[in-house]
Amino acid sequence: MQRRPGRIAKSSSRSSKKVDAALPRTSTPEQPLVSVAHIAGAHGVRGALRLRPHGGKTTTIAPGRRVTVRGPGIDVMHTITRVTPHGRGQLLVEVDGLRDRTTAEALAGCDVSVPTTALPPLAAGEFYYHEMPGFRVETASGRTIGEITETLHSGTTDVWVVCTPAGERLIPVIRDVVASIDREARRVVITPIPGLLD
Repeated sequence: MQRRPGRIAKSSSRSSKKVDAALPRTSTPEQPLVSVAHIAGAHGVRGALRLRPHGGKTTTIAPGRRVTVRGPGIDVMHTITRVTPHGRGQLLVEVDGLRDRTTAEALAGCDVSVPTTALPPLAAGEFYYHEMPGFRVETASGRTIGEITETLHSGTTDVWVVCTPAGERLIPVIRDVVASIDREARRVVITPIPGLLD
């Protein structure tokens, strides 16, 4: 139903560590960037990174791909040189210019981003999470609930934060609730479960 490489929700898990000053900083990108993965930590002693892709399997994290690593005080571009599956839903990724564990550990908590133009085309019924802020949320009966402001990623079920006249409401992104998504009209139709909008 959905693809999730477009995470733009705020995260409180980012590290405050600084990256090595010798690494190249990026200039302001001409194309908008979207986060496709989170750096969970370092692996081994040669600078490999443990990545947790936002959408599970993704073709955007591949050898030769130019990515931007961003976090507090960190804005660095790298080219991916190697990708290996690791554990449950993670990837071991090696990038150019990163050759030791200490520097890799400094990137833990950062996001890995690519230009939106690098994302694969969507199939019918799919969407990217970074597109969703501003989408109007309505019930199947036509009642307007509010607008999506961000997506929260809890690990098992993603949740849309919806701004309503009565305050924020949390809408789980599951098939039992989300009836349809109209990307052209920027509208989501939901079937509320008991207590969802109370």
